Amino acid sequence: MSPDSIVVSNWSDASFALDVAYNFGQTEDISDLISIKTFANSEFCPRFISDENDLTNIGLGLKGKRVYLISTSSPQHTRVELAMRNFLIASAAKENGAARVVLVEPDLFFSAQDRGPHYRDHPQVKTDQDRKKFDGQPFSARLYAQMLKQSGVDQVVTVHNHKPEVLAKIYREVFGANGAQPPFINLDVAHLVANYILRTVSVEKNGANLGFVAPDRGAAAFVERVQKFTGLKDSVVAVLEKTRLGQRSVEISATDQSRLLKGREVFILDDMVRTGGTIATAVELLASNAATCPKQIYFYCTHTYISPEGRSNLASSHLTEFITTNTLPNVLNRDDQGRLRTKMVVMKIEKFIADALVNVLEHGEASEERYGAKSVPVADQYYKLDFSSRNMLRNKQPPNQLAFPLRAS
Repeated sequence: MSPDSIVVSNWSDASFALDVAYNFGQTEDISDLISIKTFANSEFCPRFISDENDLTNIGLGLKGKRVYLISTSSPQHTRVELAMRNFLIASAAKENGAARVVLVEPDLFFSAQDRGPHYRDHPQVKTDQDRKKFDGQPFSARLYAQMLKQSGVDQVVTVHNHKPEVLAKIYREVFGANGAQPPFINLDVAHLVANYILRTVSVEKNGANLGFVAPDRGAAAFVERVQKFTGLKDSVVAVLEKTRLGQRSVEISATDQSRLLKGREVFILDDMVRTGGTIATAVELLASNAATCPKQIYFYCTHTYISPEGRSNLASSHLTEFITTNTLPNVLNRDDQGRLRTKMVVMKIEKFIADALVNVLEHGEASEERYGAKSVPVADQYYKLDFSSRNMLRNKQPPNQLAFPLRAS
């Protein structure tokens, strides 16, 4: 860790931020670096802590420093509240001399609203009907980028964003292009997922017993990267067809590729889950069809918002295991997840985030080289496993001591 860098968060006792700071090598507690306070009228006012007796360096307490602001979900604050806190903390950092402010927001706020009624330069906007879907709505992703830039944020780091190419373009438009330090960095976790699969599932030669499933076309690129990173050339990939019928209603259709999944250990992979409706439908489709029925079905997603509806949907009897990361830390209340706790495994990735900050942002290493196929065999050093004592599949195997049947290619 550089002495010119500090890690802070936007709410007190943010466990994810505390663990990132620890793995980053920061010895001071975040609470000793920034005061997170709220006035009686509910207005938020952060304050970077300085020497009260120093009257010669007023407004220069962060001069030349790089400030990493870690932002995740909170049980006490909404995403809108946290977003406003981001703006004020970034502004305070810059007003007190910070050379650079980096927002680390794994599940980037407002990024799903990545187009507006006048924005035609989007891969999913081809007709006026495509634009009509967003008629009357704000272009929230662009507005959030504009507000971050105005408040003093120089760079945004996210993890497994649903449409990284779209977001990268939006942030370049708003922040301006800078090849050395791009304003938007999307960290890929495909190598972590590949490592997890190879460590925890019995793999036949070249993966002839494995299948990888994208629940829709938007997830296909990530699924293909994970399969490639495993190096299992006899495994198969199937992409399902999804049609959204309403905000909470989807229709999933099998494809010709789906028949290749019959009798295999299958991993459905996606970026996020809110209600679990898409995955529940996909699991039921595959499991109930004799032509596609897998031996076992696992589901992985990076960002999990555990709602009562999600707990119910993901508790499907056809789902063997549900794996997620802790980018939304509430998933760590795994014994409060109802029946889902018997299947739930959480990959804690704070060390992965910290390593990326140190080696990619501080030292300028290429992220695709550091986090790619070559790093798969050692990727388990970047995460820890957490699961409930009720998880009968895992409770006899201590975290990070599982078999790792990775074969040299």
